[in-house]
Amino acid sequence: MTSGQEETDCLNLLDFMAKYEDTSTTALSANPVVAVPLMTINGWILMQRKVTGSLLLFAQNWAEYRDGFGAATGNDNYWLGLDKVYRLMQLGSVSLRVEVILLSRSIEGFGL
Repeated sequence: MTSGQEETDCLNLLDFMAKYEDTSTTALSANPVVAVPLMTINGWILMQRKVTGSLLLFAQNWAEYRDGFGAATGNDNYWLGLDKVYRLMQLGSVSLRVEVILLSRSIEGFGL
């Protein structure tokens, strides 16, 4: 791949449009009557979001990591919760996708 192709590929990534959906499910709830609110991005469940400058810190106690903290639909730090991740794994075959996006930097900072 030539240098020009790499730049074109990076620019195409910037055109990626994420489809965000607020949804909920009882499958991840300890109580089958209570639905767990979820945020999905192009069909993937949001498990964690780290926002620079957030007042909600990741320095939480065990119960918070077990149960989850933050709001999936907000713009703050968020963690789905270990109990919900465990229930998600029990549903069958699953895949984990890790995506890192730096929103605080301009595209010029990447040399494009």
